[in-house]
Amino acid sequence: MQIKKVLATFLASLLFLTTVYAQTANCTLTIRGRVIDSDTQLPLSGVTIRVSPGEYQVISDGHGYFRLPQLCKGTPYVLTATSIGFDSLSIRLPLDQDEIVTIALHHGHIHLHDVDVVGHQQTIATTNRVTTTSREQVAQVQGKTLADIFSTLPGVSMLQTGTTIAKPVINGMHSNRILILNNGIRQEGQQWGSEHAPEIDPFIAKDFKLIKGAEGVRYGADAIGGVIITFPPPLPIDPHLSGELNAIYQTNGRGGVISGMLQSGVNGISGLAWRVQGTAKRSGNVRTADYHLGNTGVAEYNASAAVRYNHTSSAFEAYYSRFQTSLGIFTGAHVGTIADIQARVEAGEPFERYPFTYAINAPRQRVTHDLGKLKWHRDHAGGGSLDIQYGIQRNHRQEYDIRRAGRDALPMLDMVLTTQTLDAAYQTPLYGKWRTQAGTNLTLQVNNNIPGTLNTPLIPNYDSFTAGAFAIQRFIENNHEWELGIRYDFRAFDAAGFDRNQNLYGGQRDFHNVSGSFGGIWRPNAAWQLRSNIGLAWRAPNANELYSNGLHHGAALYEIGDAQLESEHGYKWVISPSYVQGRVSVDLDLYAQYVQHYIYAQPSPGEFIQTIRGIFPVFRYRQTDATFFGADLSVTYELPYSLDYQLNASLIRARDSRNDVFLPYIPADRLNHRVRWQIPLMNKVASDTYVTLEHRWVFEQKRYEPDSDYAPPPPAYHLFALYAGSKLAVGSHQLDVGISLNNAFNTAYREYMNRFRYYSHNLGREVGIRLSYSF
Repeated sequence: MQIKKVLATFLASLLFLTTVYAQTANCTLTIRGRVIDSDTQLPLSGVTIRVSPGEYQVISDGHGYFRLPQLCKGTPYVLTATSIGFDSLSIRLPLDQDEIVTIALHHGHIHLHDVDVVGHQQTIATTNRVTTTSREQVAQVQGKTLADIFSTLPGVSMLQTGTTIAKPVINGMHSNRILILNNGIRQEGQQWGSEHAPEIDPFIAKDFKLIKGAEGVRYGADAIGGVIITFPPPLPIDPHLSGELNAIYQTNGRGGVISGMLQSGVNGISGLAWRVQGTAKRSGNVRTADYHLGNTGVAEYNASAAVRYNHTSSAFEAYYSRFQTSLGIFTGAHVGTIADIQARVEAGEPFERYPFTYAINAPRQRVTHDLGKLKWHRDHAGGGSLDIQYGIQRNHRQEYDIRRAGRDALPMLDMVLTTQTLDAAYQTPLYGKWRTQAGTNLTLQVNNNIPGTLNTPLIPNYDSFTAGAFAIQRFIENNHEWELGIRYDFRAFDAAGFDRNQNLYGGQRDFHNVSGSFGGIWRPNAAWQLRSNIGLAWRAPNANELYSNGLHHGAALYEIGDAQLESEHGYKWVISPSYVQGRVSVDLDLYAQYVQHYIYAQPSPGEFIQTIRGIFPVFRYRQTDATFFGADLSVTYELPYSLDYQLNASLIRARDSRNDVFLPYIPADRLNHRVRWQIPLMNKVASDTYVTLEHRWVFEQKRYEPDSDYAPPPPAYHLFALYAGSKLAVGSHQLDVGISLNNAFNTAYREYMNRFRYYSHNLGREVGIRLSYSF
């Protein structure tokens, strides 16, 4: 019945769109153009282009291009381009036919220590919807994890391991089904683990984007569930020193974060710029509504540096970052006997009461992730561009457990994963209505277990080589666009290790597959837009899914793999209508996905394995065919008196279609809505002052198999939060002040997507204070 209602609504929307289109058929002209820096002749991204009459505006993309469709013949339009650090420029066009213009902006002559930025950003041209988190939403969760930032978006939740580890879940997909681009480089750590969080410092980036479609063509294997993209801000060319300093305090865990950034152009060397950044984070045992969780502290120290040189039509960039964290694993998840673990699961909370401390003891993790990048970009005459990029990453993961005979200083798991990537992509100029993008990707990975742990490694040593090539053809018309893409990837995987009985295991596996996508965008007028995309993506099984047979200390689980697993093949169809008119904005994503040979870790109820470190539940990797259906809704409405209301809602239905049962660990339905008041202060000291009240309602997950887990899903819960902030003028600089109150009523609740829900509750009340000083 629900599917019939959705289809009826969708067909009614299409009928309405057709009527509107017929009424606006006379306004079919388009202005296309490019914005460049008048001095360097390089493209400018992020420039606002307004057209009047109509007050319609667009933003130039990463190559400086913009497009203004649905304009009326014979109307004298005025285009105005504005960007920080540049003089505004207006152009008058008596429109009689489609026009192509180039806008050259000049640097402003008045500087109050502002920062001019120029350069190329990676442009995202896709028929799937690209969702961007707002700066305000990012500020409200600063100091937390990357998963917290994206969980503010509809269709995104978190897979947690206790309170210290979280990773994003997109439409029910996580880990190696989500591809993360960190400053243009595929993030490659040991992301196969449910408790292996992305090794990215959120303070490095300013823009966080999400694509929920199957983007296997553009980004390669593993993009079955979606793509997360983090962008640092463009480097400045102005020689004035600028930067920012962030300070955050959070009461729950008594956590503090300090992050600073400095950047500048180089005086006397036009086009040369640099940036350095660093973050330090420390917190202790966090608290639920009623008790502390033992050994849940975090210590994190990160740094990054970048340099860029722009010369006429070329740009060279070098980048390095280091992420280093040490975090505790909740002690109550490591228990001694079968009777003890069963009693704890039945109780649902720890028997012990822990004091507050900053100490991080075993069990704990220590992870260091180094990333280096070299990139060359060139803009060709006529609008083509070439990008060549080399990246190298070194991920060193150590996991410690409680050991006998004073061996706690020795890690139980000690792995180093080294990844090298080489990417090349060329985008042609716009030939009439056609644009082509083609490229190739090479990846070499080497994973080694470091000897000396006195423990059998969870996964073997392995080498992996991947080669891929792709081509994407776009057709751009006045009110619609179409895209067709195809890609081929080949992966050679060679593993070797010794099990606990000193038997050699592993072997060589070859995987290869074709990915494809076809989609379109239809814009009947300035208010309505319809996107639709069908994508095929795939991924090869990971080393842990194939060969693990041991205790995964961080997750407190005993994992058993299957060496005969095949590649996953995902087919995803997304339909995304959107409406923006006046005070109302509506975005809807309807999706259906079929995953052949879906790999998942299934809890094995009643099965426990005893080791010298205790008793642990068993999870076995299995393979089946799976179907996913869902909808994500986002609605914004501007109310009177400077109020606005936003609603985000998502639901997902996932089944093992081969056995006709529910899949485990699928997010429950959830609804998040907020009311925001923009306080109209009329003075020169404070600006952008706001107060936001938020309510989150997570439903009980009732779609599960009763005998497939150690405990049934927890009941539904409601959380309330309050945010407030203001920007204060400090001389010619700015101080951004924010305060947050999360879980305002100190609700005791459990999240189904938390692997430690068997033993404990989630976080209790937390007050946060944030200061950000820009100069």
